[in-house]
Amino acid sequence: MKGILFVAHGSRRKESNLEFETMVTHLQEILHDSYAKVEAAYLEFATPGVDESIHAMIHKGITSIQIYPFFLNSGKHVHHDIPEIIKEAKKNYPQIDFILLSHFGNSDHIISVITRDLKVH
Repeated sequence: MKGILFVAHGSRRKESNLEFETMVTHLQEILHDSYAKVEAAYLEFATPGVDESIHAMIHKGITSIQIYPFFLNSGKHVHHDIPEIIKEAKKNYPQIDFILLSHFGNSDHIISVITRDLKVH
């Protein structure tokens, strides 16, 4: 079974985390035919953490986990922290297929989203 884990930075501000969780809940509804599990996780300041979410997904029978970094820019978290977490997860769960997707800000569609929003406002 296939799952996708959306990873955000996390915030001390609960409202910021709720925005992310609301988006992922909406994505669960849209992606339910493609993914058995669609989950949210955080690197800092909020729970669940990435390790905790990976473990929970595996416990629920997920055998392939795609990790989608929900970051606009390719900083330390995208280039170092998330790949290190995946490296450790592969050691702990060698039977699981982990796939690191490109971060959100690297999408070819970002420009069209921005220009569409500017035309509306």
